[in-house]
Amino acid sequence: MEAGVVPNSPSDWRLRIAAVIAAHFALLLSMGLARHWGFMTALLDLGVFDQAVWGFLDGQPFLNTSVMPSAAINWLGVHFNPVLLLFVPLYSLAPRAEWFILAQALALSLAAWPIFVLARRVSGSQLAGFLWATAYLASPFVLNAAAWDFHPISLAVPLMALGFLAVDRKDARLLVGSCLLLLTVQEHLGLTVAGFGALWGLRHGSWRLPVALGALGIAYSLLVLGVVMPRLSPSGAHPMFSDGLGQLSRYTWLGHSFGEMIRTAVTQPGWVAKTVLLENRGAAYILLLVLPFLGAPLAAPALVLPGMADLAANLLSANGMPRGWMAYHSVNLMPVLAIAGVHGVERMCRWQRRFGRVELAGITAAIGLLLGYILAPLPLPGAANAWSPVHALPSPDDGVVAVRKALPPGGALSVQSNVGAHFSQHRQVSLFPALLDRADALVLRLDSPVSKLHPDRPDAIATLAHHLQMSPGSYLDLVEKLVREGEYGIVLWQDPWLVFGRGGAAPSPAVRAQVLAKLSRLRVAWDVPDAASGFPDKR
Repeated sequence: MEAGVVPNSPSDWRLRIAAVIAAHFALLLSMGLARHWGFMTALLDLGVFDQAVWGFLDGQPFLNTSVMPSAAINWLGVHFNPVLLLFVPLYSLAPRAEWFILAQALALSLAAWPIFVLARRVSGSQLAGFLWATAYLASPFVLNAAAWDFHPISLAVPLMALGFLAVDRKDARLLVGSCLLLLTVQEHLGLTVAGFGALWGLRHGSWRLPVALGALGIAYSLLVLGVVMPRLSPSGAHPMFSDGLGQLSRYTWLGHSFGEMIRTAVTQPGWVAKTVLLENRGAAYILLLVLPFLGAPLAAPALVLPGMADLAANLLSANGMPRGWMAYHSVNLMPVLAIAGVHGVERMCRWQRRFGRVELAGITAAIGLLLGYILAPLPLPGAANAWSPVHALPSPDDGVVAVRKALPPGGALSVQSNVGAHFSQHRQVSLFPALLDRADALVLRLDSPVSKLHPDRPDAIATLAHHLQMSPGSYLDLVEKLVREGEYGIVLWQDPWLVFGRGGAAPSPAVRAQVLAKLSRLRVAWDVPDAASGFPDKR
């Protein structure tokens, strides 16, 4: 032991939580890299951010060609993520999508430090602070957010924790700095800034700063959602208020603009509440969020104000995915609920004497660790391991380099979804089978990254169909048609990589036979009958 360090002293606890955070970061980073190198990331979404930042190097900032294959658009018209600018210097050094994976793991893990500091301050206990930080780190929402593709909202998580710490310390500079950075992350976080302003006013009784933050947050939301994004969007509106965009059209049931959504909520509150809480199972989602924290956040409702924007976005979505434990959408609520839980426990301890604050923090941490293990996206005994990867610890595939060399410079690509993030640094990249009438090259990988083959619906998360974004049967039928008809020549066959090129030479009989044999083996392995056999594809 170092001289001057007393056992269980503050410095001792800081070392312990630092060690836990470091281990957590290593775990999340390894999970993220394993997903990417195991071809479980996708053109939508990791490839989107890779192309948007690479576009700066190519003179096309925030470039996106995968949302609308017919035209290049500005990604900020889909989601307002100016925070991506932070990655441009990194891409100038090495343009690799792994930067996003590194940043996401680092952000999610580091958020535990301000939670530890705040919980220690509020509870007056080093151990309680450690336990609350552990409860956050072990949350299945945090672990599973790291098991998705990178999303900018993960970068907001430590900023949220810092915002709460700033309110607790009455540190106006830290709060303003955190809020300004939050505004760069995503379009709905202007309301989060207003929430932090309201929390400051309620906690400290001074309203100059809250009024300024509230005005800033609301003005930002109105400007970005009502003016900037509609002008950048090809549909003339935020995609999630636009019809015909599949799972992106999440709020059209409330209206086709932010203003219409607010108007519907104000004029028809009963119908909206019934739809959200009962028909869309929003009540169950709220319980899923608060019960792991012993319901303590409900005892400190003011602390939840900064999280209301994220909560509303998830509750109001017609698509149920944001309310699931596997999704990344709830991760920004985890520091909110952990810190509200800290304050809620303080109030609960004043109401009853059966449990103390350390005991309740310990119970919360134990529940978090148990749920985190059960719902972990990891190959652990008894864990859900919902993504079911074929390879738990893959390494970078040398075939990616060979494919890149075979691609025409500047050509339009149609790329299989689950390999798209490896080839998104092009001026025109779309999701296979888009652009079949004009793509210069098709990039496919004839292999499944997961062991979960059914159901074969693209909306079934973590299945083979989800990674292909089409049913396996349709995928194999289309690839076989491309091989047999010869409109595209085969420019690379390096099992399992298959690259077609427009106008390329017809494959040799040997290569053609090898690819068709591979497709036949996949039909057996994937339990997909031959299209010519007459047996229906299982759907």
